[in-house]
Amino acid sequence: MLGRSRHLIGPDIERVMAGGSTWHEDRLVPLTRNGVRDNIWWTYGYSPIEDEGGIRGVLVICKEVTEEHLLRERLEQTNHALIETMDEGFCLIDMVRDENGHAVDYEFVEVNRAFSQQTGLRDCLGRRARELVPQLEQRWIDIYDEIAVTGEARRFVEGSAAMGRWFSVYARRIAHPNGRRVALLFADITERMLTEQALRDSEAKFRTIADAMPQMIWSATPDGRFDYANEGWRGFAGVAPETLHGAGWKALADPAELPALHKAWFASQDGGAPFEIEHHARHHSGEWRWVLTRALPVRDEEGRILRWMGTMTDIHEQKTISEELRLANSRKDEFLAMLAHELRNPLAPISTAAQILKLSGNDPKRLAHASDVIGRQVRHMVELVDDLLDVSRVNRGLAELERVEVDMRTVLHGALEQARPLIERQRHTLAEEVGPGRALVVGDSKRLVQVLANLLTNAAKYTPEGGRIAVSLTTTQDEVRLAVSDNGIGIEAALLPHVFDLFTQAKRTPDRSHGGLGLGLALVRSMIVLHGGRVEADSAGLGQGSRFTVILPRHAAPAQAGTGAAAGAHEALQPLPQPIQQSLQPRRVLIVDDNRDAAESLGVVLGAAGHSVTVEDTPAAALRRAASEAIDVYLLDIGLPGMDGHRLVEHLRAMPNAANARMIALSGYGQAQDIAASRRAGFDAHLVKPVELPRLLALLAA
Repeated sequence: MLGRSRHLIGPDIERVMAGGSTWHEDRLVPLTRNGVRDNIWWTYGYSPIEDEGGIRGVLVICKEVTEEHLLRERLEQTNHALIETMDEGFCLIDMVRDENGHAVDYEFVEVNRAFSQQTGLRDCLGRRARELVPQLEQRWIDIYDEIAVTGEARRFVEGSAAMGRWFSVYARRIAHPNGRRVALLFADITERMLTEQALRDSEAKFRTIADAMPQMIWSATPDGRFDYANEGWRGFAGVAPETLHGAGWKALADPAELPALHKAWFASQDGGAPFEIEHHARHHSGEWRWVLTRALPVRDEEGRILRWMGTMTDIHEQKTISEELRLANSRKDEFLAMLAHELRNPLAPISTAAQILKLSGNDPKRLAHASDVIGRQVRHMVELVDDLLDVSRVNRGLAELERVEVDMRTVLHGALEQARPLIERQRHTLAEEVGPGRALVVGDSKRLVQVLANLLTNAAKYTPEGGRIAVSLTTTQDEVRLAVSDNGIGIEAALLPHVFDLFTQAKRTPDRSHGGLGLGLALVRSMIVLHGGRVEADSAGLGQGSRFTVILPRHAAPAQAGTGAAAGAHEALQPLPQPIQQSLQPRRVLIVDDNRDAAESLGVVLGAAGHSVTVEDTPAAALRRAASEAIDVYLLDIGLPGMDGHRLVEHLRAMPNAANARMIALSGYGQAQDIAASRRAGFDAHLVKPVELPRLLALLAA
């Protein structure tokens, strides 16, 4: 056989003799055996034989490997068939290097059917990558060359902007004589990567939106374990959102409310219904605040719950305001009930007195008694209405104060004069403690007397008969403090913080003997605040008495002091004008009021004072009478039907008989804007119902 193949191995022997290196090679040798021509595969190995003189020969070892070669071919064919059936792309590449040994490209040696589907490339065998994709990134070439050099297989995901695709690649070196061959198994994952990127973008967008929301956003697994919380939790709870994952959220819940939370949550989990509950959560300040927690299930196409998405909203302010409104509404309803009672109380004796007047004939004693009853009860009703109006004016910022220098000793004296009759009637002991020196403040003397008289009257009302009331007036460098204390019924602890609130009043006794609308203390505080001061209430509890302290800024006395305080005190203590029993000069008076009873009653009183009085109940009738008669004084109700008093006075002023007459407005409204509106319309004076008779008679006499 060697003789037959000598011509084949001769060049190889010469190559080994010349180069001195070993050589291995497989060769197909055609032979005829038993008259049959066959191809036999041999493997040849050449090794140089050396001595001191150099290479003196070559050792040739050969072996028939036909069976091994045929087996390898069958394996390669089988592998090729398998590779062709794969959905993944497959290729063999040989690295291409420049003269410096740097990898600059790679050549496709073999590709499978799926190669084109995964890459979009066609006719690749024998062609280089950069021939097919000119802008191919160098990192692909570097990765494959590193694998060819080191022999370390790699699995990686990489994208190519030049190809517009992402690939999942497994690459390993293939044993080959050239040492540059690499096998690649890969799949185009562009759609998956775009989907994942879209999900990441969507999640980033969601997180950005969630973190920007004032609410606390969270999500949980189907079994209820937190797996996400937004930054809103950090602002509310002061903890990193990650600390809430799993069951960490329970640290923020009120332990007393956890059973109810669990019950509601398990019910939603079992039925898949939306979860909603109001409960308390611990704020980073340590305060337990009301929150509203809601969650909705996210389901797949088959209705299975994938996760829960929820929110937690701080509703503490809304709950607090709602509770305050509920309490205010309750106080309002109670106040209206008290108002109805207080207004009915004087109406009963007034009605009785009216019946007495009918039945008394000319009995002077009965007439005087009925008159006194009506007068007292009307004054009581006027006081109630005045309190309401005062509170309304203060709350709307319409109250006006006459600010002068006032000595609080004089104010206290005026308040004691007003309250002393009630104190003496209740047989209370009154103790006064007034410090030395003047206690000067700047304010409205009349209003300050009203405030202190209110406190003294309350002390007298709410102290059982024969009690003790103490008043003290002290000064410091900056303040004047006036305290009224008693040993009366006291104030319960729950009411004490709200005692100055509007419509607030302690629970009344069944006999409702003390009356009142719960406006007095609200008015006291409002008036003192307008003076730049404050008022405080103290009580040890029910039956322990109470103490109210008014604190006002002290006014430094000027070098020549005295006139201001005296003037303020004089105004506060000035006696009311006495009723004028008989007019010095009779007037012709026309009263226009749609309340006929009120008009005629007032006409009787004015007639008794010597005036000539006519009554009309419509503007049209008043205009007809004004056209035919000369009237000295017109008393016009503002709220007339068809034409109000303001328009009526304008018409009267345009008539010759009434142009120079005195026009007096009668109204249930007496605030500053009401009086100003009357003056603009042409009235000379504005009187508030019920009319103060001495003032009206004085106006008629002027």
